Parts: sequence; structure tokens; C-alpha cells
Amino acid sequence: MSAVADDVSRYLTSLPRGLGRAVPHDALGFYALESRGLPVRIALEAAESLDISRAQLASLLRISESTLSRRIQEDANLRGAEVDALYRVLGVLGVAHRVLKNRENVVSWMSRSQPGLDGRTPLDLIGSNAGAEAVRLLLEQIYHGLLP
Repeated sequence: MSAVADDVSRYLTSLPRGLGRAVPHDALGFYALESRGLPVRIALEAAESLDISRAQLASLLRISESTLSRRIQEDANLRGAEVDALYRVLGVLGVAHRVLKNRENVVSWMSRSQPGLDGRTPLDLIGSNAGAEAVRLLLEQIYHGLLP
């Protein structure tokens, strides 16, 4: 199993309302979800877990605020690139919750500049695949006691 898929699966399983369907446990299962999409409420719960605004969420998903508002109003599923972006964010959230243990620690850590990220905040980086990978790597190093 992919480490990212495992963390995403664990995070989705921990949500009060869950995914609303069976949570995949591997990368291919999440790939299959792309065609069906993910409920926009999952993105909203991720934003709440990160204590970010809808504008910041839209930026992370690489969509406009008006598109996000429309998805919310219509209770629509995110699809395609939106799901890819959400998967990236959920992967970081999953490892952050595993390593930092609770929402308060996650919110605090994600919004502070981190020496292991050249002084950038994790929230500034998770909008891209490379940035999200750097954040996940730093969290794994913290988890294993290998601070940079």
C-alpha cells in the first residue's frame, strides 16, 4: 500500500461522517474514485481541520472561489484535477494527524514557518505536489526522530 493512500484512508475514516461510502485503502482505489468524484464536504472538512478559509481552500484545490461556492451550493462532487488536489491535501493531513496527534497541533504546525522547509509554512507548500512531498517528508522525519 502507498504511504500516502494509507494516510488519506486513515484520515477519511476518522471523519465524523466518513466518506459516505467505503473508503479505499490503496492508490488504485483512490484512482477509481476520481471518476465518481469526492463530495465537496470532504474538502470543507479538510479546510476546517487546517483552520483555513474557503478562499485558501479554493487556492489549494486550484479552482476559483466562485467554482468552489458553486460546488458547495450544489452539494456537488469534486472531479478530476480537483480530486487530485484534494488527495494531495488529504495526504498531508493524514500524515500530520498521525505525527502531531490532534487538530490543534496540526493547525499550529501547518501555519508556522518550519526550519526544515527553509522557513516556509507547510500551508504555503501543500498547493503543489513537490511542496506537499516536502511537507510529508519533514513530518515523517519528525515521526522517526530524524529532525533536519
